[in-house]
Amino acid sequence: MLLCFLAVTTATAGWDVGNQRETDGHRTVAGNLFTDSDLARAARGEDASTPQAEDQDTPAEPEPVTQSDSDDEGPDFAPGDWALSFGLDDQLFPAAIIALSTLDPENIGVTRSEHTFGSPLAMASVFIRAQSPGDKVTVEITSTKLIRPSRMTVVLPDADTVYEISPHLKYEYEKLLSVRQPYPEDVTAKVFVNDQEVGEHTQTIIVRSVNDCFYGLYTDDGQDFQDWSEMFAAYVNEGDPIIDGILSEALRKGYVDAFIGYQGDEADVIHQMDAIWKVLKDKGFRYSSITTTSVESKVVAAQHVRLVGDSTRGAQANCADGAVLLASIFRKIGLDAYLILLPGHMMVGVSSSSDEDAPVIPVETTLLSCADLNQAQESGIGTINEYKNDPSAVTYISVNKAREAGILPLRNLYN
Repeated sequence: MLLCFLAVTTATAGWDVGNQRETDGHRTVAGNLFTDSDLARAARGEDASTPQAEDQDTPAEPEPVTQSDSDDEGPDFAPGDWALSFGLDDQLFPAAIIALSTLDPENIGVTRSEHTFGSPLAMASVFIRAQSPGDKVTVEITSTKLIRPSRMTVVLPDADTVYEISPHLKYEYEKLLSVRQPYPEDVTAKVFVNDQEVGEHTQTIIVRSVNDCFYGLYTDDGQDFQDWSEMFAAYVNEGDPIIDGILSEALRKGYVDAFIGYQGDEADVIHQMDAIWKVLKDKGFRYSSITTTSVESKVVAAQHVRLVGDSTRGAQANCADGAVLLASIFRKIGLDAYLILLPGHMMVGVSSSSDEDAPVIPVETTLLSCADLNQAQESGIGTINEYKNDPSAVTYISVNKAREAGILPLRNLYN
């Protein structure tokens, strides 16, 4: 079987799977983010596995930085000192920024301690120690092309504590969508104390391609992996206009009389899936093992994933490309789609009915050019059965649940 490289493990997760349902022991992700500060700390590239306060609704507060405990973590913060910090190994992932742009941190239970201010989803932060209790501090963050001036003003009650200030960043989303090659970007922070500018710091980061899907973090010197594989759901785009042409072709060729979603039985579901499979096969889709990302990192795990329109126009797809393309079309016709992750591989799945506990039909997308749908289903079942002694190695990402959690689809910019 043709496999593509996809280094995903499911030992730990950056998402709370407490509401998951079990399918033969496999992990089915419901798409609810952690309800503590792990998300914010992961965004800064910190170890999200560090123990928190016992009460999960009340994250542990960061310790004030002092001479005795800061030697191994960076410079001391004397009164008035400040520093700019950018997360994810000093890299910006356009896909992640767009996919998470409408998430309300409070609605998903992400909170901040009293020593932090602003958005826990922000990528850029300023760490600062007040000169005097009650200092009014304004932080402005901007970048060369992608971040418009973004300001936040707070009052720092204590002069012995290092605070984190993270303004809501005003991104140029259209420009983010257009990034197809990595390039350096300067991020600049200005700080004003009691309405007087005290300086600015500039840090150069790497902007990744929109095709680079961030799906995890290596922490604890690479000993632990924080799984964010739900980010693959952002590449499922049921609204891409190119899908309408695929559905129209299936109807025109008589592969199906109508797309009715779950209005029929399981045979009708498979018949609709087969019609889509035939159209893509007619288009000459070929398996392409391209997975290399635009930049390498020992901290951030990422894989190259084509947008739906790119896969369709190029008639080529790796396992992840094929899975998100088919999931996009299946969702368009009203079917519940899943991205099925296995060690080193990804497939697509569809619920056999609208029932929440309905079995998921797996499909091996790498066989699109050389097999019919029935053979691809048999291959998918066989692949999953290879892990019957380790079912936790198989993860089902519910695209529906990812959408409910707030993961937005990535839009393709067409000329």
